[in-house]
Amino acid sequence: MNIFISEKNFIHNINLLKLKYNKDIIPVIKANAYGHDIKIISKLLLKYKINICAVARIFEALEILKHINYDKNFKILIFESIESNYLKEIISNSQLLISANSLEDLSLYLKSGISSNQIQLKIDFGFGRNGIFYKNIDVLRNLIIKSNLKFSGIFTHLFSVEYEDGIKIINNFTEIVKELGKDNFQMIHLQNSLGITRYGSIPISTHLRPGMFVFGFYEEGAFENNLQKVFSLKGKIINIRDISSLKYLTYNLKKNLPMTLSKVAIIKIGYGDGFLKINEGSFALINNRQFKIISVMMDTTLIEVDDSVCINDSVQLYYDFSSTRNYLKMNMCEVLSILSNKIPRILI
Repeated sequence: MNIFISEKNFIHNINLLKLKYNKDIIPVIKANAYGHDIKIISKLLLKYKINICAVARIFEALEILKHINYDKNFKILIFESIESNYLKEIISNSQLLISANSLEDLSLYLKSGISSNQIQLKIDFGFGRNGIFYKNIDVLRNLIIKSNLKFSGIFTHLFSVEYEDGIKIINNFTEIVKELGKDNFQMIHLQNSLGITRYGSIPISTHLRPGMFVFGFYEEGAFENNLQKVFSLKGKIINIRDISSLKYLTYNLKKNLPMTLSKVAIIKIGYGDGFLKINEGSFALINNRQFKIISVMMDTTLIEVDDSVCINDSVQLYYDFSSTRNYLKMNMCEVLSILSNKIPRILI
């Protein structure tokens, strides 16, 4: 099995968002680019002169730097706070932008000699995960004035709040940016994919910060017309077995399995590759027909088939994200990001 990455669809999605909302885009490519492959995606960004992306952790940023041609204009924003043993990496790589998720973070970074031009301030409006608290804004303002600081950016997170609460966050964030001095920030952003759907183009922001939208999929409450799916998981049937005479199938009594046919097709993917056992009972697409997945083992998966299916026929998994999400009761962010790096990613 291979994961195929559509270059055409990826750049289509970014251009669609840029044109519709008249904002620059910070593609979020954390968690191995939501399973799409962070190396492939970062190279595409560089190819199309999209000079900013965001990741969660510093090791993701360092992985990108290993695989892209050096371009000092290409910036990588790291969301999580940087541990002290990595601060030298930040100082030696001007491409890396780091988030100050507290006043303590900011103090540590500045005392370590990191330029404020490499720092973005995150403001917390009740998400509870990280960010500088509203009550500390006066301290922050005084520090900016005293030290004449100019930052790479300022941002917050429009999480899954009720609509009116989101409006309050937008208004409060706008006032904070003005109070701290809008000209002190190169980038201003607060909208993930859900925030784009709910609030459209927000005047104070310079950038949108979508993750799943750039990869062409949606979650509950988030939707954007005309996005194209970037991901497809396809492979070949490696064997077909007649099991009509068997009492057992894999680790189960055959009579306990929800089968009506007497043949199974075998494909090379299993829960060891991140294709979880909860996929049992869902469907694969073979020759444009649906066939039930009977058993997911560590390295292989069995699909119930009829006589129309042959060895080397093409099979596709997760071909419809809506039905996958509904069956697994999991967001596609979860489903795709756990797919193993052992599965080859191929750019098409």
